Amino acid sequence: MQNQQVTNPPSAAYYLTLIGGILGIILGIFLIVVLVGIWLIVANVLMIMYAQKLMAEPKEHSKYGTYILILSILGGINLLCLIGGILAMTYQPMPPFQPTQPHQHQTPAQPTEYGPATTKYCPQCGNPVGGEAQYCPKCGTKLPQ
Repeated sequence: MQNQQVTNPPSAAYYLTLIGGILGIILGIFLIVVLVGIWLIVANVLMIMYAQKLMAEPKEHSKYGTYILILSILGGINLLCLIGGILAMTYQPMPPFQPTQPHQHQTPAQPTEYGPATTKYCPQCGNPVGGEAQYCPKCGTKLPQ
């Protein structure tokens, strides 16, 4: 199956199932004398495998959560795996962050009518002069109105 990337991996479901599965295997080893111990080991190994699949394919969370939930009940009510299975089933994957195109600023439309220029130029020396000045500050020439 293809790589299913999400922003929020189902970490809580994964770790609870993983820890519960390991503890279930340890319990199964102690109960190996009885046939129940073998089933506990098998069920918990399967839950750990489904927890691995859950992390690898988070969009298939319902399927793997259901498997974990059923095995946690059939495997002797493994509480941590039961919670992990419920979390996996209710998990809501979010797609990875996709950067958007940079914001392009549009230049404002040029007005059709222009207001009075704020800068005049001296007809004698070409020096820029403020819009309200009557004489050029550089050469003293009287500016036209």
